[in-house]
Amino acid sequence: MPEHATLQPADVVLIYGRDTCEDTTRAREHLDAAGVAFRYTRIDEDEAAADLVHAASFFATPVVVTPAGAIYVEPTNEELGAIVADSV
Repeated sequence: MPEHATLQPADVVLIYGRDTCEDTTRAREHLDAAGVAFRYTRIDEDEAAADLVHAASFFATPVVVTPAGAIYVEPTNEELGAIVADSV
């Protein structure tokens, strides 16, 4: 993975995480309950995604990228609320 690799925004919220991570589950459930469209990528199953997240110096999960390009690492419920507010 090139050193300049970055997490690029998409047309929906992107969540990079692991099913075994409670914060990933919380983020997914929060956004799902609010009706926010998102794409979830399991970094324990997708080596390229894991490399991308780690290349950006993020080792905690989840990493959430908004369509506007904001990046949240282990977002709090308040931060998830801001993501919801920006998505409606």
